[in-house]
This record gives sequence, C-alpha cells and structure tokens, in this order.
Amino acid sequence: MAEGQKKVVVSEETWDNAQLGLVAVEGRASNVNLNHNPDKALAVNVPFLKVTQEEVFKSCRGEGYNKEPLIRHTNWWTKDDPLGGHMRSKTIIEVQATIRDSGETLTVPMETGATIMELSHLLAYKTGVDPGEVGFISKQGCSFRRMYPSDQIRPKLAVVGLESFSKTRTKYKYPKAVIGAGHIGLKTAMILLKKKDTDFVIFDRMSRVGGTSWMYQANTTSKLQTEFGAYHLEFDVDNPLPTMFNSPWPSRNRLLQHFHAVSEEYGILPYCKFSTNVKDMNLFDISGAMTKMFSPAKWYMIDKYQLTTETIEVAQLHHGRFQPRAEAKNEAIFDSSAIFFYPGNLTIPREETYKNEDQFEGEIGYGMFDEVDYGVVPGKDAVIVGHGAFAVENVRTCCEYGANKCYIVCRRKNIACPRAVSWLANRSLNPLTCVSFLNFMKPMYDFLGWDVWEYYAVSTNEKRTTCMIQQKARFGIGDIYFLSQYMGKLEVVIEPKGVKKLSRHTVHLDSGRKLENVTVILKLLGFVGELENDRLMKIKEMAGFWVNEDPRRYLVAEPVSVMANNMGGTSLSPGALNWSVMGIYFIHHPQDFVGGVVAAGMLPKHTADYGDEGTPRPAYVVDARHGTSTGMSVTIYTPHLAQECSFDGVIKAVKHRLCHPVSKFLAAAKEDWDYYAHKFLAEGFGTDKPYPEYPYNVEFTKGLIFHHMQETNEPMLTCDYEDLGMQG
Repeated sequence: MAEGQKKVVVSEETWDNAQLGLVAVEGRASNVNLNHNPDKALAVNVPFLKVTQEEVFKSCRGEGYNKEPLIRHTNWWTKDDPLGGHMRSKTIIEVQATIRDSGETLTVPMETGATIMELSHLLAYKTGVDPGEVGFISKQGCSFRRMYPSDQIRPKLAVVGLESFSKTRTKYKYPKAVIGAGHIGLKTAMILLKKKDTDFVIFDRMSRVGGTSWMYQANTTSKLQTEFGAYHLEFDVDNPLPTMFNSPWPSRNRLLQHFHAVSEEYGILPYCKFSTNVKDMNLFDISGAMTKMFSPAKWYMIDKYQLTTETIEVAQLHHGRFQPRAEAKNEAIFDSSAIFFYPGNLTIPREETYKNEDQFEGEIGYGMFDEVDYGVVPGKDAVIVGHGAFAVENVRTCCEYGANKCYIVCRRKNIACPRAVSWLANRSLNPLTCVSFLNFMKPMYDFLGWDVWEYYAVSTNEKRTTCMIQQKARFGIGDIYFLSQYMGKLEVVIEPKGVKKLSRHTVHLDSGRKLENVTVILKLLGFVGELENDRLMKIKEMAGFWVNEDPRRYLVAEPVSVMANNMGGTSLSPGALNWSVMGIYFIHHPQDFVGGVVAAGMLPKHTADYGDEGTPRPAYVVDARHGTSTGMSVTIYTPHLAQECSFDGVIKAVKHRLCHPVSKFLAAAKEDWDYYAHKFLAEGFGTDKPYPEYPYNVEFTKGLIFHHMQETNEPMLTCDYEDLGMQG
C-alpha cells in the first residue's frame, strides 16, 4: 500500500442487507434471521506472528533482487576467437546504464571483459527492440565518446535509442474493455493501474462490484469455504495483508464489503459501468469495414472490437440466465482495442424436475440465489440433492438454521476436504503431493470409518505411493460435513439413479427407500455454461484462454473439475493474479503471443460440445487439464512473462502463512467445530457417542508440515521459525 493510504477496515457488525445495498432479485427470500453473527471473531486470544510481510519478502528475494541476471556467453571472446585472441576477465562488476533522455537507470551485473555488443543484446532482449537500435555513450575526461560493439563495457554508460528499460508496449487507439467486475476483473484492473495503464473501462451486469458468484449465486448466508489468505483482492507482493476479516472463513456479505472497500481504496470504481450488459461484439479491420476474418499472424489488421451495450434491470436475471429484452433499450456503442472477458465460472444451475413436485407440500428449490426461504427450516428434515461444493455449503446453512435431520442424496460421493487440509495446501510453497493430500485427510475420514483412497476420483497403485485425483466437481471444503455425519445429524445416501418421485413430505428414491417427514428439498446439481458467451465473443475454438488465437480477445472462466497429481491450493486468488498478468502481458505485447506459443502450436484447444443435448458445454468452459497445459506452455515460450510471474508461489505462501499462523488457524477451526458440536448435542444428536475432539492439534499438524517440507524439499521461510517454533 502506498504511503499515506489508509488500511481497509469495517465495523464488527456486517449482517445487514440494507447497509450493503445488495442486488434485489425478483423471487429472492430474506434470509438474515440467524441467531448468531457468521463473522464472529474466532481465536481472538491467539496472536498473529510478529514478523512482517516486508521482512519475509525481503528475505525471500535476497540481495540483488530486481537486478538483471548475469549472463555468461562462454562462446564469445575465447582464445580461438580471431577478434579477441585472449581470455577475458571473469570478475563481476555492476554496470550502471542510464537512458540519456529520461534518466531511467538499470544496474546490470556483467563480467569485466564483456563487450558493448553483449550489453546491447541483453537490453534488446529485455525491451523487445532491435540490438542495432541501442547505442551507448561513455564519458572520457571532459568529453563523451560513442561506444563501438567491440568495446569493453564501462561501469557507467549512457543509453540512446531506448525510451525505457521496460519492454515496449503496443500502442492502441481505443481503450480496453474489461467485462466482469468479479474477483478476476477487479484484479485485472488493479494490475493495469499498477502498470500505469489507465485506458480501460469495466462493464458488469450487477449494480456493484463482486461478480455473479457472490452477488447473485450465493445465498445471503454463504461463506468462503477456503481461507481468506488465498482469497482477497490485495493478493500481490506490493499490497498489504487484508485487515477486515475476523474469521478465516468470512461471510458473503463481508466479502462484498471487502471487494467494494478495496475497489474504492485503489481507485477502481471510477472505471466501472454497472448495470450494463454487453449484448454484442463485432470486429472492424483497419479499413473501417466489419469483418469476420481473423488471422493470428495478422492480428494487427483488426482495428477495433465494437461493443454494443445496454442498461439492464435486475429482473432480467433468472436462475443465473440473462433474460434479454424484446426490444432494444438504452443501447450504446463502445469501441475497444482489446477485451478481457470474465463471465464467471459456471453461472446457470443444472435444473431437474421431479415427478409429483406439486404433491410434496413443502419447500422445493435450488439452494442458491436465496431462492429457498431458510426461515422454514428450523425443526424440519431437509434433503440436499447433489454432492458438490455448493451441496456441502448447504449442509452448514441448514445446520445453522436449525434443521432437524439432513440428507445428502447423490449418485456417488465426491471427495470432501477438511478445512485443515485446504489450509495446508494453500500455505505450501511447493505443492502437496496428492498422496500427502489424501493422507492428511485421514483423521477426519476416520471419524466416519471411510477410506478416501477408495473414492472413484482416486487412481493409485497397490502400495498407495502415487496417485492422481480426477473429479468432475470441485472439493466441498468444510469440517461440519464430517462432524454432522459423526453425530447423526447428516446422512449421505448413495442413490445411483437418484430421486424417483415425490409425495407429501416424502422423497422416493429409485432403490425403493423412502425419506419421510421431509419438508425442504434443495437441488444442488452443479452448473452449466452459458452458450451466449460463445456467441458474443465469436468463438470457434479456445486456444488456451484466447478466442481463436487472438491475443486481444482474452477469456477466463476458472477451469472446472479437479485433475491433479499434486495440490498447490484450493482457492482463486493465486490464479486470479496469474491470469490477470498473463492477459495484460499479451495485450501489451501481442507479438510475443503470435511469435511464441501460437507459432509453436502448443496451446491446448477446446471447442463447444453439443453431445449432451440437455447440458451442452460451451467452448469457453475448459477443464483443469486445459488450464494447467495453458500455463505451462505460455511459461515455456514467453520468458519475459515467466520472469514476471516467478515470485507468485512465494506471494501465496507468505501471505497465507502470515494471515493464518498455525496456532491461530487451528484455534479458530477448533472453536468453530466445538460450537457446532455443542449445538448438535443440545438438539439431541450424538449423545450416545464420545465427544468428537477436533482431530488436528498443533503438534500433529506441525508434523504434517514437516513431512511435506521434507518430502518436497521445501525451504523454511523467515516466518516459519516463529510460526513453527524453530530457531533461526
């Protein structure tokens, strides 16, 4: 945070829709009648670490950070070189190069015997200009001398032919368009402003920042399942740690406050146009004519991307699906030079209607959008259909509202992740192996007598020394999923063919089993993509995250599914940072995209899949393997970008460890666990069983951390000595 800026802080009481000014959506219920504050401060008596973020980052960077790397050219100026005829000195000196016109300075470590030609090639590589355009001037006595390519370098040199030591950006006639003011869209805006690129506009259908997931999909009672240390907007090396969260798992309302406060603090709001839908996009070439033709090699032939926008009303959203008007209203034209499109991961729930729903005589709905009034839940039995992350979330919601017995009905069980294991993955510098990831879950699964290694998503060898996790749904993260089953509050019912029909207060399963005295049914059947996004962006195929290999049409929706041999995290902010930097880099330097990873043909491709008529998969909805392959390919073929992102893993590990020290995080997790355990006991559940002590204590968990560090050769960070009780 820059000097003079104030930390973003909010009041303790946050559970107030009126204060937040939340979107009023037709048909949404009012679900704020909780008997406790979901943002109650946890583990308040356990202090944070004394070491500061700046101290840890400084130790990770080491001396010489931000200086140019030393490049040794072993084939230049050897004794066999007819131009040299001698061995040059290998002593390292620091060369201070200063651009004559601007005064910008760069310090470069080089060998004493290095030549001007070597330095010009190094600067040309860094800035993207031709080496022949870079000249050097050195002061000799009272005069100045132009240096020749064969001259030996000098400690101080003036540089001509360069405007800046930064890589030269492509200049455009029109502003950039950012579609989506959710997490990734706001992070993109923060990075653009950090790079002093202010020529952009953000469009969003919602009335404020936050994105579709939190503004529309989430219930008022929804919470972050991962930890805020890996999910906040100030997730960057130059930004401070967030200060507005009282719990590792903030509520939906507190997160919306965070998005708004940070956007206001960093000056993003003036760039936003809310309640605005981008309804159409057309390409225009340099002749001014509309065109459908695009060639990556001739990306520069596209002059602009013309957007047609319209002002919308909240009632135009139904179950996440945009409902267009019959007639055009309040339309406007916006010419842009490039598009960042962040449509949200999956915004439309998979819908299913059961036989005899009209005879059920209870609440039936999708457990999102505040569609179901949870005020009718207390004392009633509830059925949750589905076993994804949102289904696990609704177990907690039903328990908070005092539901009696809860059932999850699913075709097969997905892996659910304990909070401590999610935290272990997010705090890692080197990713956890999937073997360790599953083994670390064992204490929680032992409560239920289940073996997570037997799940359909796990592929392993006989000795379980290696494994891969492939799961269609993301992990539901939460301890209450395990606690409620242990105490008899929740039952997971495996029903391969699902719900057969309904009758009054009864759910009939295909196997013949009846779940009786049920008055609430929550459908959490996953999400599907929005084909309209393919149409809008004129997608024939996605090449990585780029539409039709166009460096200026960038589209990211967080990849679906889990496909992993190791687990580096469970949250969005690390990806949001990387995706933002990646998209901006190639819009600033499109020639690196076309001449690099596109020319190599290494980007994974994805087209729309219409095989399932009921749930077609748009081209922009890619899976985890596609996302991973994209990142690897781009890194290999774009060394400048790889260098810019090289510190990302350290950012993740440092921020997460300082936000969630071992003792404080485990104390918060145990406090929340005990709250629900006593709540269930008071309701008459689990009274016939031993009290369930939280299975992850400090010493045991430190052992897991040390095991991971030894297994992956992960180094200690400065904060670890205090956090883990080690001597530095």
